Amino acid sequence: MSTDQQGYALITGGSQGIGAAIALELARKGFGVIVTARSEAALQDVRTRAAALNGGRAHALVVDLLEADGPDRVLRSISELGVPLTCLVNNAGHAHWGLFGEEPMAEHRKLMRLNMDVPVQLTHALLPELKKAKRAYILNTSSMTAFHALASMALYAASKAFILRWSRSLRIELKGTSVSVTAVCPGAVITGFTARAGMQAMDDLAKKFGTPPEPVAKSAVAAMLKGAPEVVPGFLNKLTRVFQGLMPMSVNEGAASGIYLKRLPRRRASN
Repeated sequence: MSTDQQGYALITGGSQGIGAAIALELARKGFGVIVTARSEAALQDVRTRAAALNGGRAHALVVDLLEADGPDRVLRSISELGVPLTCLVNNAGHAHWGLFGEEPMAEHRKLMRLNMDVPVQLTHALLPELKKAKRAYILNTSSMTAFHALASMALYAASKAFILRWSRSLRIELKGTSVSVTAVCPGAVITGFTARAGMQAMDDLAKKFGTPPEPVAKSAVAAMLKGAPEVVPGFLNKLTRVFQGLMPMSVNEGAASGIYLKRLPRRRASN
């Protein structure tokens, strides 16, 4: 446990997976943590574990960010807590698997809101507070899918590309201020993601090539504290990224899309 106090970090999607692991890693580094998600029991468990690491400086906000007033409720709660915010982790996200034209528009709206609208809204509202700190951080969760198109997860890949490009642009805009911006681009992570996204047919690949969330969180937080622009956690993912840079984009996108389309259940892939 670090004895240095680093202010407080807000982590969205902090009840499980990468978000929970990042919250605990930040607590180890001396940050107070404010975790927010829909799942109260899981969220309280993360809060308790974080509090044990940072001297009790942990809060849990049970909020559904998909609700119209969700982000505003988070912002009001932070204001009421009156704690010095020095870190924002935009981690909450949504995914679903299927051909774009066959998936309900309601699912597309949910994905776009949680993956893009909410991070933008929270960052825009909290940026003035972050700028007041001597040193502050924004950590955005993107994905390896940000680097190429991906049929059957078209909107998800596009949303992660948005997060990556937005992070890069925001980083340039904030040059010379106290705020740095880092994007983390994980590959497959063993978090239950496939079940939540309806991708059980990909479970075997996720288990074979996936990484536990803890190493991803360590890499992400380390890169953030160094002020790095982005990080691809894991040797295999880094190697994949190198090979992607050596091949034509059409080859990358065709190969990646082919894996997903081949495993997409026939009832969803058929016209």
